[in-house]
Amino acid sequence: MSTLPRTAPLAATLTALALLGACSSVTREINPEPTITSAGILAFRDICLKSAPSFAGAETAARNHGISDLTDAGFAKMGMNEDQSLGVQIQANKECAITTPTQNDSSLTQQFLSVAGKFSSTPVAQSVPSKITLNGQTFILMHDRRGGEAYVMLKTQ
Repeated sequence: MSTLPRTAPLAATLTALALLGACSSVTREINPEPTITSAGILAFRDICLKSAPSFAGAETAARNHGISDLTDAGFAKMGMNEDQSLGVQIQANKECAITTPTQNDSSLTQQFLSVAGKFSSTPVAQSVPSKITLNGQTFILMHDRRGGEAYVMLKTQ
């Protein structure tokens, strides 16, 4: 009869504990959609996405975000809130854009695409430029970070 070394019970116990630990992994919450924290993206949702494809209600929605006066520049209507932290440009049946000062947040593009995806009837890419479809109309989305944040949707036709 062969005898086991004195450390065999300890090794068996440690092996069992390691296996048990591997089987009972800690659950972690995976959040595939970023939380929308940017006032600019929330304004884009309310002003641009909710009024697309015609942007007929965009002016009223802009007022709800503190942009009380929109100037008609001939080709588009544009305005800013009082402290100039939020701007809008609306071209009926064509384009809607929201601008804010630069934000130090690397998740802004993903927040932008995530909120747009909730309105699109087609899947949205995870990078810009991206296409979405709203009420049968196709739009190109762009998030431009040069000199501030610009969230833009432009009708393709």
